[in-house]
Amino acid sequence: MRILGRRWRRQTVRRALLVGAVVLAALALPALALAHLERPSYWPDPRPDKSVKPAAGGEVPDARSLESAATGRGPGQVRVVCEGRNGSRSLDLLRSSIRSARNNGFRLRPSQEKTSLSRRQADDLMQTNRRLARQCDYKLIQQAVFDSGNDDRVVVMPGHYREGPSRREPTNDPRCADMTQDNGSGGEAPSYRYQVTCPNDQNLIYIQGRKVPKKPPPEPPREEREGIPDLGRCVRCNLQLEGSGVKPTDVVMDAGKNYAGARSRSSFRRKSSSDGGGSRPGAKPGVANGCDFEPECAYAKDVVLRVDRADGFVGRNFLTKSSTEHGVYIEETDGYLLNKTKFFWSAEYGNLTFTSDHGVYKNCDSYGAGDAAVYPGAAPETGEDVEDKSFYPDAPRFNTVVKKCDLRSSALAYSGSQGNAVRITRNEIYANTAGIVSDSISASGHPGYPPDSISVDHNNIYSNNLDSYNDPPFVNTVGLPIGVGMFWPGVNSSTVKKNYIFDNWRRGTMLAGVPDAATRGSPEDPSPSACRNPAAQTSCDDEYRDNFMGQAPRGFKPSVAVGKFDNPSSLGGGKRNGVDFWWDEFPTNEGNCWHDNEGPNGKRSSLTADPSINPVPGINAPGFLPEVCNPDDPTYAAGIGTGDAVKEAELVNCAVTYEPGNTAADNPVCPWFRTPPEPGSAEAAREQDASARAARDFERSDEGVRLRDRLHSLSTVAERR
Repeated sequence: MRILGRRWRRQTVRRALLVGAVVLAALALPALALAHLERPSYWPDPRPDKSVKPAAGGEVPDARSLESAATGRGPGQVRVVCEGRNGSRSLDLLRSSIRSARNNGFRLRPSQEKTSLSRRQADDLMQTNRRLARQCDYKLIQQAVFDSGNDDRVVVMPGHYREGPSRREPTNDPRCADMTQDNGSGGEAPSYRYQVTCPNDQNLIYIQGRKVPKKPPPEPPREEREGIPDLGRCVRCNLQLEGSGVKPTDVVMDAGKNYAGARSRSSFRRKSSSDGGGSRPGAKPGVANGCDFEPECAYAKDVVLRVDRADGFVGRNFLTKSSTEHGVYIEETDGYLLNKTKFFWSAEYGNLTFTSDHGVYKNCDSYGAGDAAVYPGAAPETGEDVEDKSFYPDAPRFNTVVKKCDLRSSALAYSGSQGNAVRITRNEIYANTAGIVSDSISASGHPGYPPDSISVDHNNIYSNNLDSYNDPPFVNTVGLPIGVGMFWPGVNSSTVKKNYIFDNWRRGTMLAGVPDAATRGSPEDPSPSACRNPAAQTSCDDEYRDNFMGQAPRGFKPSVAVGKFDNPSSLGGGKRNGVDFWWDEFPTNEGNCWHDNEGPNGKRSSLTADPSINPVPGINAPGFLPEVCNPDDPTYAAGIGTGDAVKEAELVNCAVTYEPGNTAADNPVCPWFRTPPEPGSAEAAREQDASARAARDFERSDEGVRLRDRLHSLSTVAERR
């Protein structure tokens, strides 16, 4: 059995390399991630809109206190949503939540220690909710939103809100059939007018931030994306939507259906119920995938809560659950804050923000996403590589911050195609198939190619070994490798620093170039490339420094949810990554450097890398991982990528073969869709040897020689330019 296993692994690796070589020769890489269809979105004007008072946008908004909603202090009106006569059921649910919090404590996020309420806090919260109950005039969140205007607040008391009238609204409503918009590549997407006219076609709860102007959006859409061309006046700017319970799970906004099948599967219920969100919808007994992509059987709506052009939005202390696409979707919005929010069981993204500015998500918790737990896509060009500062005079600056979140148990923890100038800091990123994945795979409606100026700092990125391909808890829609902490295909001028990255069984971090031929469609509003050589476009000037690889912080306690969906880990013993740093060495990529990082024993010498760590620190040398960032250093040129046929074959072949719902058996030529063996184990050593032999065989093969020559020619052409 063991001999057959080694032979199968070696043949599988070699088949992957052979198939990949043929595809790469044409330089026709497909997307590594499946992008969703967007209307042609534009970056909002970053200046505050002073037509409303207080002004909307221009900065991250401040949240108003729950107590002030009960007393009526502050601008705007307060509308209260509750369950039961005079809020009786909501108050009963709150009493139960308070009792549990007092007796047992609760976790805002699974990685945190339990906290509890003092008697004074419990009494104050109960008194505030009694006042709110006396104000309650709504049973539906959507109706309270419809009745709200600028500066208003919607307070939702504890309950499970399924929004029956919204559910009954038709999808693809004929009333809005003629309101679609060219998305820039020949496809049609619902326009802003469509969303406003048919607000519950796609959305369980829809927040329209601005009036629809008489002037239609430009057709075809403008390539330059600074400023929304069809922007109307504010009608719901500075809106705040919040739950009034102890914790986010006290207020559930639910777009799922057919939970009975999932509940009847006892093993699935055991793995899911502890998070407060319950089972996912539509799962047939004994069938892992159920009918995830069939809305009529699993989901009532594509989006639970959509926030559209609603500058100054604040959302806090609630849970969104179960949608065909996204839990919370914020688009073309300047100024937003999501605090103490949870996003469970979205078939694509737990939270999606798109072409939005001045945003913060903090204290969030997201799992069960078929793509990413959170996704700040097409974030504005406010980073280091912006050339024209007339629209962003304060650049460089971060436009989006994701902090103090648990991003877990999903296909990806974080993604953000063309997401520029985002800071990802002080998060717990664990138990995903892959952790952080920012990419430059261009797709229609995603301006800002290629992404730059991202900072990943002070995070714990660990145990991302979830198999979401073989008997998965959800349908993986992206096809990325099991066992990777970070993967950047095509990111420029970005920094990974002061993170603890450990127990990722395949690779701690991956950096790969994406040639122009791999982009899907024409990128809107392309930004200047950081690559000095015009033949290169992506994956230049990225810096990995001061990271702690293969080790956990002192006193570290893993999240209680790290083993969700049977995610494997080594946290009881060694915490090594399969390989700490991996770079594809794509031809002409330059300026990337890895320096001042620590390995498992606290020393540089214990780091593992591909290419290898240079025995001599502080210089660039051929065949070793570059350590010098400064182009004026005499050794700098030795760190420019010259190409590695084996690596490019792996990347291309794995990207080619995946389709949503595939298992490892459907992709025998790609190693990504099988859980790697535990680092340090005998099986890991055998697989490493088999892979090394297969790589040597491939390099000597006719296919390998042709691919190596092709990569060499790319470098030579680049030098002549």
